[in-house]
Amino acid sequence: MPSPVYQQPYRPPFEPPPPEGSGWLLGPGGPGGPGQGGPPMREQRSRAPLFLSVLSVVVVAAAVVFLFLLHPFSHHQTLSSAANTTQTTPPASASANASASATVSASPSVTASASATASASAASTAVTEQQAASTVAGMLASSVSDRTAIDSAYNDVDSCGPNLDSDASVFTRAVSSRRALLASLASMPGRSALPPALLSDLTNAWQASIAADQGFATWANDEVTQGCSTDDTNDPGYQATITPDNEATTYKTAFVAQWNPIATRYGLTIYQQSQL
Repeated sequence: MPSPVYQQPYRPPFEPPPPEGSGWLLGPGGPGGPGQGGPPMREQRSRAPLFLSVLSVVVVAAAVVFLFLLHPFSHHQTLSSAANTTQTTPPASASANASASATVSASPSVTASASATASASAASTAVTEQQAASTVAGMLASSVSDRTAIDSAYNDVDSCGPNLDSDASVFTRAVSSRRALLASLASMPGRSALPPALLSDLTNAWQASIAADQGFATWANDEVTQGCSTDDTNDPGYQATITPDNEATTYKTAFVAQWNPIATRYGLTIYQQSQL
């Protein structure tokens, strides 16, 4: 006979639940009492951690999916914004051309503004009567210097003096000097600030003086070449000086009558007609 082996007691495949009222479900303490326990409580405790674990996994998975979806969306939005910026931002050359066009378009107004500024500046720097009179006073001072040299040469020729050979050149230099004064007077800035008659009288006086000086130069040369005679007023050169010299005296007299009040007003030198 085979040796006896240990066998587990037989248990039927399905064991019916214990009868109601037994301590298997309620225990001796009734519902909720200390007798409650056994297999049902252990089953409830084992299912709670499992439920929490599953819930945690679901939450983490949902967060991962949300982040994955959010990242491509943001990346796509950034790329779209960059594309829009590239499309709306004009190239540097276009901006430069637009700036140049704006400058060219604005150039007429800039030119007009510059012209207006120049006109205002010119108006503010217009020559006054005092400034114009001061310019004339400088010319008169040069004319007085010429007149002094002319008087000395005239007296020397009339008396057959020691400077007879150089007297003619004195009159010739006076002619050149008066012509230069006439040119300066004609182009002087601010002529309109002075009385027209004053300028006209001074111009006519210098023109007549030029004719007289030319006659005196001829007279001096005649006295050198033909022999000097004291007070030789019959010489043709001397006779040629009489008319223009008288005209010069008339114009100089009219000039100083207008000049002296202006000179007094601005503290300038006043003159007699014989000084000019």
